[in-house]
Amino acid sequence: MDEGSGDTADYYVISPTESEIYTAMRAWLLEILPSGMRVIQGQQNRQAAPRDPFAVMTIIGRERIATNGWTYDGTSTRTVTEQIRITMQISLFGPASSNQMQLVTALWRDMQAVDYFRNQSVPVCPLTTSTTRQLGFITGERQYEDCWSVDLSMQVNLTVKIPQTFSGQIPSIELNEATTGARTTE
Repeated sequence: MDEGSGDTADYYVISPTESEIYTAMRAWLLEILPSGMRVIQGQQNRQAAPRDPFAVMTIIGRERIATNGWTYDGTSTRTVTEQIRITMQISLFGPASSNQMQLVTALWRDMQAVDYFRNQSVPVCPLTTSTTRQLGFITGERQYEDCWSVDLSMQVNLTVKIPQTFSGQIPSIELNEATTGARTTE
């Protein structure tokens, strides 16, 4: 771990980053969707929508689903693990987007997605899908276009490494016997 400038903020780095989660999801979508389909991250400024067909991914929610866990490396670091549910909206655009969305939802709830993410470096585990929905989408040319959307939820185990002070030796302890006085009742 690089402590950089020595600023403690450099030490507290969350892993995986949002960028790594988007990269892992994009790779899975590119594997299952038809060849040539573009997959982009949503909410990007000054970026025109690509030509059909294409997919847009947008993280729309984060929810803690368990109490933190932690481990120690024995020298100077404690690793805190937070299990969260991330919800990502996937929107598919183009004439076959309905069928392609069916493919996404079927495989998200299948061992194919579980096995895919198990072999990646990002700790993502597919959980659930919302119902799919057809959205009215009007292009810049004022033409209706097919757009199907679904919310995929996943468990992500986020970790953050923080400095931890450990004692190098146990101090000596002196024991003193306590005396008890006789108790009188009157």
